[in-house]
Order: sequence, then C-alpha cells, then structure tokens
Amino acid sequence: MAREARFLSIAEAREASGLRMACLRGIPSPWSEAAKGIFHVKGLDCQYAGQAESDEDNAVAAWAGDSSVPVVAYRREALRTGWVEILILAERLAPEPALIPQDPRDRALCFGLAHEIVGEMGLGWAQRLLILKGSLDHSGEPGSTNSAAQLAGKYGLIPAHVAVAEDRVVEVLGLLDAELGDEDYFFPGQLTALDIYWATMANLLTPLPEAQLPMGDRMRAVYATRNERILTALTPRLRAHQERIYQDHLELPVPL
Repeated sequence: MAREARFLSIAEAREASGLRMACLRGIPSPWSEAAKGIFHVKGLDCQYAGQAESDEDNAVAAWAGDSSVPVVAYRREALRTGWVEILILAERLAPEPALIPQDPRDRALCFGLAHEIVGEMGLGWAQRLLILKGSLDHSGEPGSTNSAAQLAGKYGLIPAHVAVAEDRVVEVLGLLDAELGDEDYFFPGQLTALDIYWATMANLLTPLPEAQLPMGDRMRAVYATRNERILTALTPRLRAHQERIYQDHLELPVPL
C-alpha cells in the first residue's frame, strides 16, 4: 500500500536539509513520477513539496528560476531539474541497487534510449505537444487566458515540432518495443532507470487504472490518448511492461 504523500510548502523545502523535491500536487507528471520511482527503488528518503497557500506566488520559480518541476534539492548543493542530473544524484546517494548499467556500451545505450523517452522532443515531450495542440484546437489560440495556452507558451508549441510530434511518438514506441523484445527488462535481468522512465511515461498515453493511479476523470481524459496510430504502436508487451514495473518495483496506488 502506498504511503499518503505529505507535502512541504516550497518555503519549508527551501529551508530543509537532506533530499527534497518540488512537484505538482495531485497530478502525475511523468517526469516527477520517474524521479519518485527512482528514489523509491533506491530506498531514498525524499521530502516532497508543492505550492502551498502560505507560499508566495510562483514560489518554485522564485526558488529555481523557472516554474517547471521536478526541482530536486540535496543539502545546499546546486538544484537539479534535468532527468540526467537527478538520476546521477540518486546513484551517488544510493549506489545499490544500481539503475545505470556498468558496461560502457550498455550505459550509453541506456542514456540514449532514456533521452528518447524523457528528453527534449522525446516521447513524453512530443506527446505533451499533441495534448496541448488538441486542447488549443478546442479552446482557443495561444495568447488567450486558458491554461492550455499558458502551457503552450511555457513549453514552446513550435509549429515545426508539432508537425513531427505524432511521428516521433510512434517512432519511439517502435524503438522501445524492438529493444524490449521478449525480456522482462530493457536490459535482460537488470532493472534500470530506463524501465522506470517507460513505466511512468506510459501513463501519459494509457494511464494505470484509477484504483492504482487516482488522478480523477478530467485529468485521465487529458492523459489517455485516442490517437489510433499511437495506440497501435503501443504494443501489448509495452503495456505489460508498464504494469509489471509498477507491480514489482514502484508504489501502488501511486501517492499523489
């Protein structure tokens, strides 16, 4: 049974010591959930923080220089916001179980495939563009006051990127399916960060059931893709891998 998350305010997180992470309350952002999953597998005690009524407006931006999450802090070291930096910090703080392959070629492949999932214009990035584009098509153009338009401005709804976003998602799904093959993990016999990145990012396409991922109907409708090309590329073994990684390694129900 997953623990109920207790969130610090951003002000509290700034003053705290140890490992802490700013994220969104009640929303399973795949990038934040991936970091949570890595910390969980490694047994790291992390305090989670979110914007609170007692915080100043845009408290995360005042702390980190940008409102995007996750923002990971450890002691008084520089803040970490990129997935690579967060993973390397976790490996340093808890070397076992290792989530980065030791072999140099495998390590390079792991980071390359991870970028295709969580990096800029990777699967998650491209799918987010498709979600924002769909929201704008139904609610107005960029520059309006709706949240989709605000997010489009924040994440850069660049026409050239939107034009290739669907193809990019389909291509990455095909790549991941081929790499996984008939194995339980992307690297046979070893759980790596790559498995966690895919399992958490897959919720942006086919969210886990409500009992396992209590995100509410409105957010679930935003996350669940209805794109037939993407659903076809999302093979049964990729879906099974998502479910297996959660069942065997991550917290269920997901604490939000």
